[in-house]
Amino acid sequence: MNFFLKQNLRSKLLITLGVSLFTGLITVGSLLYSQFRSFLLQQEKEILAQYAHLAEQSLPVEHLLAPESQYLKEFADRTGRILNCRVTLIDAAGRVLADSEVPVNQLGMVENHLNRPEVQQSLREGLGFNVRRSATVGQNLLYFSKLIRVNERNAGFLRLALLAEKTQRMLRLSQYYFFGGGALVLMISAALVLLLSRKMNRHLQEVTGQARRIAAGDLQAQIRVNSGDELQELSENLNEMAAKIAEYLEKSARERQELNTVISSINEGIVAIGPGKKIMFFNDRALQLLNDTSKDVRDKYYYQVIRSQHLNFLLNRFFEKPFFASDEIQVEKDRTLEIVLTPFGVENQSRKGVVVLLRDISQYQKLEKIRRDFVANVSHEFKTPLAAIRGYGETLLDWALEDPNVNRKYAKKIIDQSLRLENLVSDLLELARIERLQNIQLTPFNPNPIIQDVLGQYAEIAQRQRLKLVAELDAQERQILGDPEMFRSIIANLVDNAIKYTPEEGDIRVLSQVNAKYCTFSVKDNGIGIPVKEQERIFERFYRVDKARTRDIGGTGLGLSIVKHLAEIQQAEVWVQSEPNKGSSFSVKFRLAEGAGERVKDER
Repeated sequence: MNFFLKQNLRSKLLITLGVSLFTGLITVGSLLYSQFRSFLLQQEKEILAQYAHLAEQSLPVEHLLAPESQYLKEFADRTGRILNCRVTLIDAAGRVLADSEVPVNQLGMVENHLNRPEVQQSLREGLGFNVRRSATVGQNLLYFSKLIRVNERNAGFLRLALLAEKTQRMLRLSQYYFFGGGALVLMISAALVLLLSRKMNRHLQEVTGQARRIAAGDLQAQIRVNSGDELQELSENLNEMAAKIAEYLEKSARERQELNTVISSINEGIVAIGPGKKIMFFNDRALQLLNDTSKDVRDKYYYQVIRSQHLNFLLNRFFEKPFFASDEIQVEKDRTLEIVLTPFGVENQSRKGVVVLLRDISQYQKLEKIRRDFVANVSHEFKTPLAAIRGYGETLLDWALEDPNVNRKYAKKIIDQSLRLENLVSDLLELARIERLQNIQLTPFNPNPIIQDVLGQYAEIAQRQRLKLVAELDAQERQILGDPEMFRSIIANLVDNAIKYTPEEGDIRVLSQVNAKYCTFSVKDNGIGIPVKEQERIFERFYRVDKARTRDIGGTGLGLSIVKHLAEIQQAEVWVQSEPNKGSSFSVKFRLAEGAGERVKDER
């Protein structure tokens, strides 16, 4: 369809006529061919009917009721030679008694003919006719069957068959005539249309050429076609249209200049409202920020389009007395907009319009909240161990310094809190380092030795807590794409996390599962688990499900956040599945290596 629409008028006429003629010729040819075929088959049917009548006259029907194979075979052969056709005698049950093309000793191998189409038709109507390929002799035949009745009961069937080769040859010849004649008519018609379309095409080309010049901006171009028909009227209309376009463009240029003045001062969502309180311009970003689905808002009053009550209040005040204003409005639960109202227009203050600048500051507010929360969390995390260190130190100075049992105990407490503080600083520095990464080189490596090495490092800790720490890794040792040291840190943090939250006698398993493109590593435990409502926030910095327990076991609250950042920079996915009191499963999915290393840029 697209090809047809892209053609010129002359080609469309030729294609349309060609398709119409071709379709018509095919339709007529098919009908004529069908009629001719029916005529030939009817002739053959009448001939076979005459043959069958003659053959029936010379057939003693008592032989069908008490068949003698040799006599019936001789009758079939003799009749077949005389009539130059195949003769078959069939009893009422469909068993073949004799066939001019089948020896007597092979009649037992011939299948029952009662279900043959021509036999079934003769059983219903007395006479039956069919054209098909014979399963017995392997040729296309014209079959004619006649029901023979004796004493008001069916005695059998006399079936004659002629080779269909002559009929098929005549049908093929008729096809050649039909299609050859059609092709000749098609070529003659196409030549006539081609000649008739040339004159009209010349005038069309003149009109098209002038129209192109007008479209290119030459509005002074004039089209002159003196054909005295619709083309001349079209050329005159085009000349008039060009004059109106020139007038409109001059007016549009002035309006565009005013609008460009407005647009050039902003880079966010904008709404330009004229002195009459009607919208002059409303860009898509403004529609998006204000959650408006209107398609055409031009020339509508602003209060018909803007749904924010606070913004409408500011605009109402502006049109009472124009002023420059800046404010914030909340359009959704999690979306806040900064709005700036800037007057524009004529000197008369009461007739000024306004440009409304809309800037989405939701992300800035979220970042500010994250910054405040981070500062608060860091302050709290630092304050707790520092307060403990100070308290133990003051106690030692006040009275416990000379007591060997107490001072060693408090000294150990100070060291523990110092180590906790050191771990917190190390994790913060590590997280900051990861976030500063711009690009890393992803390389293929075998993860299994790294996992075994990490488990070896934690074996003693697990043994002290009577935990079973095992690895069930893919035996193929497929290589993954990533950074080996970052991968080591991910596994170490997940194993460390599992050890901290799994009670004694618990099981911790490190699993790997490989499919066509990815390898998924899971650290599963049967520890305390994580409530469903907490799982979405488990990877946030300093987030703890059980804060008291985490501090008791020395956790900083940054391990899982480090895991998430390390996974993302390696284009891996990380998630958690957990049930309270049943355990947790932390999984990370890496791409399988396909060859050379790949550089990944972190655009954050």
